[in-house]
Amino acid sequence: MTEVVLRDISLTRGPATILRNVNLRVEAGEFCVFVGPSGCGKSTLLRLIAGLDDDASGDILIDGRSVQQVAASQRNVAMVFQGYALYPHMNVYDNIAFALRRAKVPKAEIEARVQTAARILQMGDYLQRKPNALSGGQRQRVAIGRAIVKKPKVFLFDEPLSNLDASLRAETRLEIAKLHRDMGTASMLYVTHDQVEAMTLADKIVLLRPVLGSPGLDSVVQIGRPMELYHRPANLFAARFMGTPGMNLFESRVAALSAEGVAFDIQGKHCLAAVSPAGLAVGDAVSVGIRPEHVVTGQAAQAARTEGGNTVQAGVTHVEALGEHSILHTDVAGEGAQPRLRLLAKTTDESVRAGDSLALLLPARAIHVFGAAGAAQARLLTSA
Repeated sequence: MTEVVLRDISLTRGPATILRNVNLRVEAGEFCVFVGPSGCGKSTLLRLIAGLDDDASGDILIDGRSVQQVAASQRNVAMVFQGYALYPHMNVYDNIAFALRRAKVPKAEIEARVQTAARILQMGDYLQRKPNALSGGQRQRVAIGRAIVKKPKVFLFDEPLSNLDASLRAETRLEIAKLHRDMGTASMLYVTHDQVEAMTLADKIVLLRPVLGSPGLDSVVQIGRPMELYHRPANLFAARFMGTPGMNLFESRVAALSAEGVAFDIQGKHCLAAVSPAGLAVGDAVSVGIRPEHVVTGQAAQAARTEGGNTVQAGVTHVEALGEHSILHTDVAGEGAQPRLRLLAKTTDESVRAGDSLALLLPARAIHVFGAAGAAQARLLTSA
């Protein structure tokens, strides 16, 4: 079982800073996903680990050994790219076996490895087919098969599903998850811009951000388990990036501090967030956030409004009916000349229509507060 460690990885090319101060430990057998916006260095980081790029400072250790001066072919890693890059004149068997034949692996060993990979990927009935007779998902499985037969210590995936349509992405995502279970001794590092892939595949997510033109920022925003990043974003960047639709965010000021949390105003309405008041003072500017699925509508919200809870009155401007739930686009009117505040709410109530007026409950335990520097306030121990 192989551990991958990155120590102080930074990369500058000319005037452009691509990566800054990346420190990461991927445990043996762990599935680690790099996610972040375009230009944050996800694929570059993967290429550095593979040895395809070697111009970064810092150190990369695989299985406890520094590989900064080790050729890509000697690192015992296998990389699956976005493009399949299959040989069109070869059948599936020969495509998978090609690198083994070049490495002079004995014929019997090649046969055993190819058949094992075909079984894992459920491609046994397709070994004699040419790539043009395969679907996109099947071609990507052939590319994964070429990696499996190398018996690497580390698998690297660079956006392997981005060329597939939605149904094939879902199917192949399940195949990759199954591959990880079947080959639990190998560490897997995976690059994607798709949050669904990141949330469903990862044991650990590494959220990256672009650092070009931002000399004070490090590349890594937050590292943690998928639901940790989702429910406990460390800062505004993580809060904005994780989640579809994104977190509702708006600017406010601290109205009061207490053992129960931080009070703030939303469109003239006094509300409470069950987060630590440490480091804040009355009058401080803060950013306040709540995820659409945590905004409560219906009778519970109306009852809370009657009792003086964290509620606001909103007008529904648009309804996205998605089947199992709907996304409500709402406007909360402000006092005087205050601009209207847009809030998204997720509901299973199919009776809501555009033009309706309804109460929205913002549960104190579900509200996030971010200080002036963008860092999240810790949640009180009494909160969920």
